[in-house]
Amino acid sequence: MMNLSARSIFQKPFLMGLYCYFLGTAPVHAQDTMGVPEQHPTTANTGRRMLFPIEQPYYVPPHAEGILGRYFPNLHGSEALHFDYMYTGGVFNNARGGMQTKGATSYVGIFDLGITADTEKLGLWKNGTFYTHSFFSHGRNPSRYVQDYQGVAVFAYETPAQVSEYWYEHRFFQDRLKFKGGKQDAGADFFYLESTADFLNSSTTCVPTTRIPTTPNNAWGIAGYYELTKNIHFKAGIYDAQANADKFWMSEEGGVYSAYQLEYHYSLFKKLPGFVYVGAWYDNSEFELLDAPGELRTGNSGFSTGFEQMIYRRNFCDDNDMRGVTMFFQISDTRQDRSDLKGFWALGIHWLGVFEDRPDDALGFALNTVRFSDGYRSQENLTYSFETAYELFYKIQLSKNVVLQSDLQYVVHPGGQYRDAIVPGVVFQVVF
Repeated sequence: MMNLSARSIFQKPFLMGLYCYFLGTAPVHAQDTMGVPEQHPTTANTGRRMLFPIEQPYYVPPHAEGILGRYFPNLHGSEALHFDYMYTGGVFNNARGGMQTKGATSYVGIFDLGITADTEKLGLWKNGTFYTHSFFSHGRNPSRYVQDYQGVAVFAYETPAQVSEYWYEHRFFQDRLKFKGGKQDAGADFFYLESTADFLNSSTTCVPTTRIPTTPNNAWGIAGYYELTKNIHFKAGIYDAQANADKFWMSEEGGVYSAYQLEYHYSLFKKLPGFVYVGAWYDNSEFELLDAPGELRTGNSGFSTGFEQMIYRRNFCDDNDMRGVTMFFQISDTRQDRSDLKGFWALGIHWLGVFEDRPDDALGFALNTVRFSDGYRSQENLTYSFETAYELFYKIQLSKNVVLQSDLQYVVHPGGQYRDAIVPGVVFQVVF
């Protein structure tokens, strides 16, 4: 899968001026497939941030040179306008447990197109970037068969096609202050750890208790980033709280979702990079009390904190060699009287360059646990109070532009009511 490199709030640039180009890919409702169990409502919108390009943790490299760029270097003209094309596909099978195992093999795929424009290179003004992103997805979400809450395939979307992002970023004071406005993926900027980017389970890359607007349900909003010191950064953002994949514009519901994050970047012994964040969110929408159906209350809130730390580095003498082992941990909480969940935690490791002759391959293991709120458990008549997903993967970099990843997940108490499930999968990705 795709890796996110640096943790800057605005590392992904955008192009609002070309969004009309994608009007033909406006959101389309997904159609139900006859004979396929209905997907658990909580996994209907699971999805990861589709980022460009494939990058290694802790790096901020230039755009990956795709197949088209290599053989057709003049295809897109100057460096002022950059196009990214990527296809990701995967086969999954619910081998045991869950809701259904018979005929429970599914294929899901997604094609991403991103366009980045640098205003200075376009001959306009300095320190500005436009970005737009559109994707085209197809196939069946494997969680239809597992009926897990968290989502076993992070790139399995329910909307076949949509313009997911179009925003503008402006930078001030040598990039110490940044603002970004437009339709955007807030989950790429808040409550996220780089070392989780290769994992396929949705909860590993997107904390499920935060209710943050993320792909495929991105939202209109404004976000800001300020570098307090070289190591301490602060982020804040306000977004449309009722965003969904069917909206090209704002929802006009009036709800506002706000997120705040203080983060600390450091390096142990000047060789082992680390990152810590503490964040909070607030949604001023009206919520029905789960323990008192029909009663509404205004506002919902929660917190999330996490860290990642490289604990082993293969080559201490080369600052550009990031092969090694990174561990990560996240924990979050929210108000359980108006939320499906009352808590979440995740723990895992990511190992880049397991073998000396395979420097770009990666191995990872993680476990994620969600705890269901008492009201939600009572309403849904759940047998269990929690769901835990264990995931093990190995990613092979077949070439500069092709990745193949094997994945195995063991889901304990899927959806809080089904038998433990075993879900193997194979995913590939091609950067064109």
